[in-house]
Amino acid sequence: MSTILTSSDTNAGRERVTSAPPLEHRLCAEVRSLAEKVNEGGFCASSHDDRWVAQGLTRRRARLLCEPCTVRDGCLRMTVIEEALSIYVYGGSVHSLHGARGGLLGSERACQVKALVEELKADEVRRKEESIGRVA
Repeated sequence: MSTILTSSDTNAGRERVTSAPPLEHRLCAEVRSLAEKVNEGGFCASSHDDRWVAQGLTRRRARLLCEPCTVRDGCLRMTVIEEALSIYVYGGSVHSLHGARGGLLGSERACQVKALVEELKADEVRRKEESIGRVA
């Protein structure tokens, strides 16, 4: 007596191993959740003031200059993640964060951005190595 295995039988016997989503996707999700906590649109009411925009600052940078409030930590974390993702996706360097205005991020947060960019690059390398290992 022989047994015929259908494709569904053979697939059912395999364990499906899925890797974690890319760090970039997880950070984007964190930014979205922080934006919901901070305020609709991603920035608190203090940074809506047009005086910062009139000086040529983006809303993201205006968040760094707003008055401290209950969501200040969320604003700062969100800004660090956004800056790191921007450098990772569009290029540039952490040195450009210091800018002509005397370093809006400050050296402490610039280090956080740099570390996050390095994590993103390391995650990309790890994912490429995993995909090469699966193909071979």
